[in-house]
Amino acid sequence: MNPLFKKIAFVTLIYLLSVNNVLIAQNPSQIDVLTTEEGLIFRDVTSIAQDINKTMWFGTDLGLVRYDGYNFKVYNADKSNPYYIEEELITGELVYDGKTNELWYMANDKLFKMQLSTDKVTAYGASHNIKGKVLRLLKNIDGSIWIITDDFLTVNNGNAKQYLQKLVDGVFEIKASIPRNKYAFCRLTGDGKGNVLWSSPFESLKFDADGHLLKTFKLSSYTWHGDELNFTVSFYDDDGTHYYFPQKERGIYSFNETDLSSKLFFKNKNQFYYAINDHQEHLWFAGNKELYRLNYDGEFTDFTAQLQSRFDYTKINDIFLGANKLLWVATDNGLFKIRIGEELFKPLFKSNNDGWGNTMRGIFEDANGTIYARSENKNQLYYRTIGGHVDSLNIQLDSLSLIGLKYIANFYALDAAKQNVFTIGESLLKINLKDGTTKSYDEFKPLITYKGENPLIKLKNGKLLFGQSLTRLVLFDPKTEKSHLVFKEDEVKTDIADFRYFKESKTDSVFWIGTQNDGLLKVHFSGRIEKTYNTTSAPYISRNFILVIEEEPNGSLWVGTYGGGLNHISADGKSVKIYNKTQGLPDKNIVGILTDENNSLWISTYNGLSHFDKKSEIFQNFYTEDGLTHFEFNYSSFFKDSRGNFYFGGMNGVNEFKPNEILKNTEPPKLHLLSISGYNSKENLSFKTDYIQTAFTEFDVSPYVQYFQIDWTMPSYFQNLKNTYSTKLEGFENHWFYRGNVASLGYNQLPAGSYVLKIKGKDSRGNESATILSIPIEVRQIFYKKWWFIFLVMLAIIGFMYAIFRYRFEQALIMERLRTKISSDLHDDVGSLLSGLAMQTELMEMNASEADRFKLQKIASISRNAISQMRDLVWSIDSRRETVKDLIERMQELAEEVLLPKNISFQIDSAGVKHLNRKLVAQTKQNVFMIYKEAITNILRHSDASHVAISISSQTRGCDIIIKDNGSFKKNYKSTGFGLANMVMRARKLKGKIHFEKVKGFGVHLHLPFHL
Repeated sequence: MNPLFKKIAFVTLIYLLSVNNVLIAQNPSQIDVLTTEEGLIFRDVTSIAQDINKTMWFGTDLGLVRYDGYNFKVYNADKSNPYYIEEELITGELVYDGKTNELWYMANDKLFKMQLSTDKVTAYGASHNIKGKVLRLLKNIDGSIWIITDDFLTVNNGNAKQYLQKLVDGVFEIKASIPRNKYAFCRLTGDGKGNVLWSSPFESLKFDADGHLLKTFKLSSYTWHGDELNFTVSFYDDDGTHYYFPQKERGIYSFNETDLSSKLFFKNKNQFYYAINDHQEHLWFAGNKELYRLNYDGEFTDFTAQLQSRFDYTKINDIFLGANKLLWVATDNGLFKIRIGEELFKPLFKSNNDGWGNTMRGIFEDANGTIYARSENKNQLYYRTIGGHVDSLNIQLDSLSLIGLKYIANFYALDAAKQNVFTIGESLLKINLKDGTTKSYDEFKPLITYKGENPLIKLKNGKLLFGQSLTRLVLFDPKTEKSHLVFKEDEVKTDIADFRYFKESKTDSVFWIGTQNDGLLKVHFSGRIEKTYNTTSAPYISRNFILVIEEEPNGSLWVGTYGGGLNHISADGKSVKIYNKTQGLPDKNIVGILTDENNSLWISTYNGLSHFDKKSEIFQNFYTEDGLTHFEFNYSSFFKDSRGNFYFGGMNGVNEFKPNEILKNTEPPKLHLLSISGYNSKENLSFKTDYIQTAFTEFDVSPYVQYFQIDWTMPSYFQNLKNTYSTKLEGFENHWFYRGNVASLGYNQLPAGSYVLKIKGKDSRGNESATILSIPIEVRQIFYKKWWFIFLVMLAIIGFMYAIFRYRFEQALIMERLRTKISSDLHDDVGSLLSGLAMQTELMEMNASEADRFKLQKIASISRNAISQMRDLVWSIDSRRETVKDLIERMQELAEEVLLPKNISFQIDSAGVKHLNRKLVAQTKQNVFMIYKEAITNILRHSDASHVAISISSQTRGCDIIIKDNGSFKKNYKSTGFGLANMVMRARKLKGKIHFEKVKGFGVHLHLPFHL
């Protein structure tokens, strides 16, 4: 059927029913808002556009606003603003050209074009052949730019015109013109075929893509301040149907351009100004305050009341369909965002009250396919037949017993014929689903906890299991009405109580008990506990408060807790994995679990419904904005019927759905890098680079950047606060970090190296981002830590050390030469003089008198002694004799020179010397020798010894030099010289130790801290 005729067919029905106001209500939680409270720069938004990066653009009286889902970037006429534009009063449409990435806008009735990648603005005026003010702007389906201009302010009165102009080769060509009266009303719209419709005060004019006039229409006339006008706003849908919104008749009309006939499409007292098609072929119509949606079946939905319930506004300025399947509604007090899509969940037994309504508990299905659920607050058992009839079952109990049902009857179990249902009230009750008559099994009253939970399940063998503690756990056969206790009272050591949930295991004769305080119990029907899982067991679970249990075919368990999230216990019972909000679960309180045909879990919580894919471990979450009757679900309120429908009850009714239909329309969101900002300490400057419109390859970080921050977005725009993110910095971190809703990350003084920042996100439903955002980061090393700098420094140090070495070597060489020269000069010159003096004195002694002979002998002795001391001095400074071997030889020579003439024998034991060729520092050699000489001299002067023993031996930490004679001890001897003191002084210079022995002769013991 032709879409036009199909829509017209429904017009009659709509028109007939309009008297009774048959308009379908819409879930207000499908509407999100963006106002000044959320950061919008100015409340009055005049126009909307979206670029290729899904970034939103808003026109306001205070400039252009770019919105990425988190941040607002404002372009205005403030010269201190880095995003300065010449004019900021946006007066008309925003048009985005995806081919050139340019945004066309009108400000103060002037036309501008902004290149979004550079923020460069081009102004269009008389030089581009624009005739006066720019009133309207249109980008046609073929990408051409059209405007309506008005020269009323620039020409003589009465000669003013309005012009239809098209951009051709950078200049706006005039395609048509009409006289301009005192009203400047005009609109431009395209028909989807490349044609343009100009709505003017006189008529509507239709032009082809080249600007040739095709047709003119006078759609509706009306009187405006005494003047008759034919200005009428028109709209073409995707099928090419022409709609117009008459000022006089009001409502919505369709127009046949072939036979020029009109039909009333939607009778309404309001004037409409805007219309748009969405991706589901719905039509949206907006008036001053009104917003309606027409679906493909011809049904209208009035959104006006829902909009007004979110915030007050007086005028709708524009409507825009975004790439994220959101309808944006611009008003004079902010923006609405309407999620476009069919209701994902069907409400059942929902109250019209806001907030808490019908609080639903146990859900079940009878033999006829009728769905039952109990309203706790109404204390009624509601049902809906397979034909859709909704009513409540009148349960025939006295008033006191009915009160007992209100807080206890949460679980229901059908008999074999599914005509009666068992539940727990003051006792076990059997309710006839046909007439509500009941039978009470009062013998079980002692086993019931009146103000607590009383789990009840039907087992595979048809028996019922119920009870509130181990000693009160009952198996009841509905056929024979016989029962027995699972545990014998005398065999129960600890009577565990406060049961919350039962689940029969796929293993024969085994079932699971979830408790309030003692965790999870695996119980055999023979009356024994086979396994316990709690917060202290191995493995342990997150909480002891268990609300729901689901068992896999392989025997593994999914355990929902109160406050501890979701636990998965492996089939062998050796491991437990815990899922919480960090992993994407919407809430840590789990009240219901069902498995679908794809082996995925559907989990109800205190804050939304979640789909869990066990393979990918991804949670996809749904909230009231997705059509749920309430975000908070109830314990013991979930069910899967015989037709594959799922039911989850909450604080206001039951939500019905088919899992496959919920998941088929999900679309993964995309992540975008927004900007990178930071602080450079060297330049003392903050920086920020915008990457939303420019290509990004790598972030090169200067070593002087003390801090930088990376911002990103996932522009789903609906319920952004529920988007969550995780990051991992490869090269620095080895696992993912959960960031919650924060869409930015900063690093302080990151070590030099190559990194890749990985970002992944989930939208409000838990949909994983389509791809992982990867941001390469190269942190440059500061120059003094680079290899070449370190190499140069090492070279400089080596050069400096070599220079010092060379200097010291040259100095040592000079000193050595000097010592050699001094020793040679002393030996040759002074030695010769002293020898000559001694010889002359001896010659004079031969001819001298007896009185002078003694003096001459004294002079000769002093000369000979001076020669000896000079020889020692020459030897000590002579660099040619500086080894240990030279020292020992000189010690040998001295002993021969002074001891043998006195008939004193000696022995030098140097077998302990290990390094004869080791060079000695001149000062060391001199001090050691002078100590030795002073010791020998003391022996000559003060000892009656006949033998001297000299030993040089190496020790662990140095060496010992011992000089010992065999003389006797002289009690009356007192030294008045400085010989011993000089030896002590020289020993200190050598950092050694010296002590003297005067028992059985004289001995000197010198310990040196180094080896000879």
